[in-house]
Amino acid sequence: MNPKNLKVLFLARWYPHRYDPMLGLFVHRHAVAVSRFCAVGTVYTHVDTEKTIDGFEIDYQLEDGVQVARVYYNASANPMGKVIKFWKANRLGMAKIRHEMGTFDVIHVHILTRLGLVALYYKWMKGIPFMISEHWSRYLPLTNGFNGFFRIQLTRLVVKKAEMVTVVTQNMMNAMKAHRLYNNKYRLLANVVDDPFLNTQPMTWKPGKRKKLLHVSCFEDVSKNVSGIVRVLSRLADRDGFEFHFIGEGIDFSRVTDLASELKLDKSRIFFHGLMDSRQIATEMADADLLVMFSNYENFPVVINEAFCMGVPVLATAVGGIPERVNKTNGILIQPADEDALEQKLREFLDGNIIFNSENLWQQSRKEFSAEAIGGELYHIYQRVALVK
Repeated sequence: MNPKNLKVLFLARWYPHRYDPMLGLFVHRHAVAVSRFCAVGTVYTHVDTEKTIDGFEIDYQLEDGVQVARVYYNASANPMGKVIKFWKANRLGMAKIRHEMGTFDVIHVHILTRLGLVALYYKWMKGIPFMISEHWSRYLPLTNGFNGFFRIQLTRLVVKKAEMVTVVTQNMMNAMKAHRLYNNKYRLLANVVDDPFLNTQPMTWKPGKRKKLLHVSCFEDVSKNVSGIVRVLSRLADRDGFEFHFIGEGIDFSRVTDLASELKLDKSRIFFHGLMDSRQIATEMADADLLVMFSNYENFPVVINEAFCMGVPVLATAVGGIPERVNKTNGILIQPADEDALEQKLREFLDGNIIFNSENLWQQSRKEFSAEAIGGELYHIYQRVALVK
């Protein structure tokens, strides 16, 4: 089969859009990675909470080789109206991609449950096989976000009828199975590391250089616990020889920066950069010594793989799928919410008592998480799924 003869449609619950360019960026990277092997189109629908749209607006773009149809529509006041508009928005987006690309061979659903029902309809009515990639941490015991009788039953049906289900971690797989979301073909599939993290050369260490610590997240404090890092940094006010850089923005950004001001953190070595693109983050990581993630709960943040590809070890909490990737050769694990442990390990690292082989780390990781590697793996999955027709 000629690769471009295989046509794949992404139905994505999370995807970068005009109101949030960071949402579901890892889904877009999967699409871009596999687009070098086959034709890929994405449909994303979004309720216009600003009430600036009358009816439906289709925003079609060709982005990094992926055909993307974003459908924005106004909100409905009643439950049935919400369902009808959601269904119509997806139908409009799919019609646009079909017009540009032709009939789909495989539908790839990213994040359940509603989009899984759309894919199931097309399987039953049009004979188009579908697969699922689940990224949502709602199945994990700590979040306890997967509930509601009808939601659970419909999700079980969708998962059972999918040709394959991919997840980032074994932990997520186990959590889904614990909810009786059974499928005979679960598979682990890593997130793609963006090209700047593969193409940017890590800088060599220079004598006298301050150690550079880094945190990258969406600043959602309930899960990411950025405020916990800030509190620990206030305890390290007696330490010289390091600086700490926060990258990202989100709903709790102002609250975290206000806390830093309240605790009088030294602005000459504690920096809040706000939102950065991949190229800018890779530049910041190029001379970083340690990535710090202090999450209360997590699936597996792609920033850890990005750090590995830059030869940067990780200090993280042992939550979600993080212990599956982080070990003594590439990082440090502590328990969530344990600020004493975070302080202790940071002091040990700054004292030079914890050392990693950064060169081995970046050489190995760049082979494992490249777009070529993940895209090729995903393409072979599509070939198998397409044979079900």
